[in-house]
Amino acid sequence: MEGVKERMLERQIEGQLGRGIRALNGLYFKFVSPGNAGVPDRIVVLPNGRTFFVELKRPGEKLRPLQKKTIEMIRDKGAYVEVVDSLASIDALISRLGDELD
Repeated sequence: MEGVKERMLERQIEGQLGRGIRALNGLYFKFVSPGNAGVPDRIVVLPNGRTFFVELKRPGEKLRPLQKKTIEMIRDKGAYVEVVDSLASIDALISRLGDELD
């Protein structure tokens, strides 16, 4: 039963992120890159043109080494990557993004 709770919470985090991005009039896409393991889960595009990646994790779950390396490579190119692992971290991200759009 514990695994079900964790999966449900991950879905809640994903759902809350999608709702928050849509509330900002942004776009929220699942990112799949065949042959490239370790890429972030989502791409977000905001009305001001800001585009970035989001890696979703269950509460307390750590990035795998390949994910860390991939995120570092993306950031080294000047792109923004956010890692969220809780409803609170989603709320904080949406609040920051909303402030940027004001």
